[in-house]
Amino acid sequence: MCRCRGLEGIDLALCLAPPPGEYEVDLKVGRDKSIIVNSEGVYLRQLVTDETLPFINTLQRPLPPRRAMELAGLTLENLYCIVVRQLKAASQAGSITARRKLGECLDVIKKIEEKCTD
Repeated sequence: MCRCRGLEGIDLALCLAPPPGEYEVDLKVGRDKSIIVNSEGVYLRQLVTDETLPFINTLQRPLPPRRAMELAGLTLENLYCIVVRQLKAASQAGSITARRKLGECLDVIKKIEEKCTD
């Protein structure tokens, strides 16, 4: 049974998002800034360079989903398509969590994919 069934808006996007890690949604919004969307939430990730060791640090802080969508220039429908695409990529790369979610929510995902243009 898909735990995402019946959800709407950003709640549906977060429910279908891939787990944190290599295949989470990474939307570039600047040279050193990205909006990250995964099953745990929406974050602003920034690379900060310094002249002392370790030279590069990654800062990550929660970001309100609506603000993230504004920064990335996304509609909710665009976000759904991106999230589903990344969930499939995570599943194909061996993520058991993503594969399980993909199998359980296949009907929800198919409805979303019907509306995706690419």
